[in-house]
Amino acid sequence: MRHIVQAGELRGLCLRNSIRLMLKIECCDMFENRLITLHNLRSSHSTFEQDLKYVIHKFYENSTNVIRKAAAIEWIKHLYALHISMQGSSYLRLRNVLDSENIRRVQYCFNSDVASSRLKFASMLYCGGHLRAAVRVLKDVEGRYHSNVKTVCGCRIIQGDRDLKVFANMLSGNTDNEFSKYLTFCVKLLRQESYCTPFILLFEMNRNISEEEVAQRSLVGKQWMDIAEVDARPFLHYLQYLTYGGLGERGNQLYALRFLNSYICDARNRIHMYHFETSLNLLGHCYEMEGNYESALYYYEKSLLRFSTNNAANWHVRRVLRIISG
Repeated sequence: MRHIVQAGELRGLCLRNSIRLMLKIECCDMFENRLITLHNLRSSHSTFEQDLKYVIHKFYENSTNVIRKAAAIEWIKHLYALHISMQGSSYLRLRNVLDSENIRRVQYCFNSDVASSRLKFASMLYCGGHLRAAVRVLKDVEGRYHSNVKTVCGCRIIQGDRDLKVFANMLSGNTDNEFSKYLTFCVKLLRQESYCTPFILLFEMNRNISEEEVAQRSLVGKQWMDIAEVDARPFLHYLQYLTYGGLGERGNQLYALRFLNSYICDARNRIHMYHFETSLNLLGHCYEMEGNYESALYYYEKSLLRFSTNNAANWHVRRVLRIISG
């Protein structure tokens, strides 16, 4: 009888934590949508950094219940990471070297989720030429991934991704409330972070090839089309491919490419990929860098089957065809 009672208590605790986790994600989505709106509608008379400070204050001030306040605290860490990334981008634009103070400050944001903040940091290190440091961060991220990590996106929804059973399975056998161990957000890169962004993702900030495509965008699409957004796990392996290539570690580079390929092409992982067309573009770019233009075109065209317009793959296909034609 005692075992039955204990099992019932554990199920009840898991259900409560599942509901809390789902509500927390919903709050984070709300905050992210506000951030995107701020990015698009901010006053030209203020700096984005000033706007961020205002939003951080309002997030916390207007969070009246416990769950919303907890979500606000977590999202403030993302905003702080964004602020640091923007500063790092400004340093790199001026050809300055990232100093220890930049690196120390960004570590404050690491415990906001499993991967996204760390991946942005690794991207900053890679773009700053700190390849060995980038590799260490990427190895740390890879070690933090486990089978129950759930990807969360604020701009797209996959059918069934907010089912309570999904959260219950994630938390099964765990009674702690450290939700950051189970979640990773998509990696979002704004134009103000361009110098901390790998070259190929700059095309994601300019997806359209004509004004007609801009007119085709939905209201939601217009809000985030000028932002590069990529799923965390594919971005992890893409960054590994870049950094190992920069270090001349060919074996590790090819291993990263194989892992990226197998992850993207495994249909079971689609539940974790909200930006599948962008992941295909990253894979295509790896093959393009390999000089395997046939495979590059294959994945770019596969990306276009997903979205034929407002897709950076249109730029990539044109570039590869120009290379082939000489």
